[in-house]
Amino acid sequence: MRTMGEKLRAARLHQSMSLRELAEKAEVSASLLSQIENGKANPSVRSLYSIAAALSLPVDSFLPNNSVNEAMVEAEITPTDLNDVTPSQLRAAQDIRSADGSDSGFEAQFHQPKGPVVCANARATIQLMGGVTWARLTPGPEESAEFLEICYDVGASSGKAMSHHVGREFGLILEGELLLELGFERYVLHVGDSIIFDSTTPHRLSNNNQIPMRAIWVILNRG
Repeated sequence: MRTMGEKLRAARLHQSMSLRELAEKAEVSASLLSQIENGKANPSVRSLYSIAAALSLPVDSFLPNNSVNEAMVEAEITPTDLNDVTPSQLRAAQDIRSADGSDSGFEAQFHQPKGPVVCANARATIQLMGGVTWARLTPGPEESAEFLEICYDVGASSGKAMSHHVGREFGLILEGELLLELGFERYVLHVGDSIIFDSTTPHRLSNNNQIPMRAIWVILNRG
């Protein structure tokens, strides 16, 4: 089974590109590419998408259960560890598409149920850094909208820094307590509380309570 680094090196050599040429095109450092190829580092989600786009390959070239070119992708491989990705990093990664217009790695992790109903035990779920879980509440991706159940373990947050992006967010707390830092304001949301805000305003979500937090979250016009 080929490692991610071996797949990356094979793809780069197949296109007769040097490390520096690929690094410049992908806007990452040559030293990072070298470390990835030698199995000493994993890329961030954003870096992985940038590298795939620079090679004009769909990102699933580096993910399991996909084959784009047998000369470059011959076996399954463990994907970039999504447990090391914050929600804000993942959202940024969704805004990057490979050169052929393939979907993001986030979408690639999900299967799409048939019909309009999503059973509770069949939700497409993804684990993120620091004890954050997203579960999609729609059968598949919806254009310009995300309908999610989000869960934050004790001490979990959306990231160390505040993030902002195109869109408008709606939240309803089902369990626990959520701290929302929104611009210069701080809001503590309890069970039954709801909120709406413009996603372009810098924001950060965190659970400083002693029990896990669960909420329904909608993001519209994510861009």
